[in-house]
Amino acid sequence: MDCNQTIISGKIIKSGVLRYTPGGTAVIEFTISHASKQLEAEIPRKVFLELLVIVLGQLALTVAEFKVGTSVKLNGFLNKRSSVNSQLVLHASSVILI
Repeated sequence: MDCNQTIISGKIIKSGVLRYTPGGTAVIEFTISHASKQLEAEIPRKVFLELLVIVLGQLALTVAEFKVGTSVKLNGFLNKRSSVNSQLVLHASSVILI
């Protein structure tokens, strides 16, 4: 069970502050809002969600320049926020402006 890949687009609705891990790696968190229409059992369904995103490294430095309201397409994997918080978080390995 190795497959854990997520691709999603949305608008940045909340942006955190750029910070650094104790090892010196840049980290930023932000929240996107996604809205779309999807087919489920051949029935159209409106989908709305907000998702917390974490970006590390050089990409975090780039994302730190993005403004609230920016539309992005993200590619990454899902994980729990922490060992005690089961909130899903997208760890983005790719962030593309759209």
